[in-house]
Amino acid sequence: METLRGPQFTMNDGNTLVTEVVSDDDSHLCLYVLLQDMLKIGDLVVGFDIEWGFKGSSTSGSGSRSGRNTEHHSQSDKSELLTRKVEHHIAVLSFCTRLGCVLIRLAPNHISPSLKRFFSIKDIMFVGVHIKEDLQRLRSVHDLVVRNAVDLSDLAAKIYDQPRFLVYNARELACKIASLRVDPKPLNVLWSNWFENTLSPEQIESATIDAYATYRIGKKLMESGSSSVKRLFL
Repeated sequence: METLRGPQFTMNDGNTLVTEVVSDDDSHLCLYVLLQDMLKIGDLVVGFDIEWGFKGSSTSGSGSRSGRNTEHHSQSDKSELLTRKVEHHIAVLSFCTRLGCVLIRLAPNHISPSLKRFFSIKDIMFVGVHIKEDLQRLRSVHDLVVRNAVDLSDLAAKIYDQPRFLVYNARELACKIASLRVDPKPLNVLWSNWFENTLSPEQIESATIDAYATYRIGKKLMESGSSSVKRLFL
């Protein structure tokens, strides 16, 4: 049976995860491997996280010119405007299951059919922290609908009657809910551009930790047995 390939990271609870990084267009096999393993063991909870990046483009405000006119204006027209537009896009989708993690790198304004099909499987529960706006962006920009998603911030606050959980990030919430102690995200990763040509080892490890944290929180809440546990469809 196929399995994930990539670097291995040992989490603070002793579990070791394999993380595979693929482009969206090449994600079909990884998603198939995740799905087959989930069905085999009967665990359909997927830790879900998103990393954002930025793309810039330069545009001239005066239009194109040719011939001698171009040379004349390039030397004398000091008022010509050059505008650099920076746009933020979802750059990486992170999935974590018992098997491991898959980081899927997206191109701006493009989602593959394989990824859309994976998100549309109603039996999979995608769990994440503060994911409402991310899912709205996926819906509005990519026309991608996640059939079954749970915002763990809301769910944890309801179950434990702790409104402060609403502002915790994934690592903080994992510490409180699942006793998973994780260091804060390094600043060099926090401020990095996830559209770089190659993800750094630090970026891959950080994305793995965040996705694993959401998986652990989700499993803890789903298996609590509390009558207060309800799916929060987004």
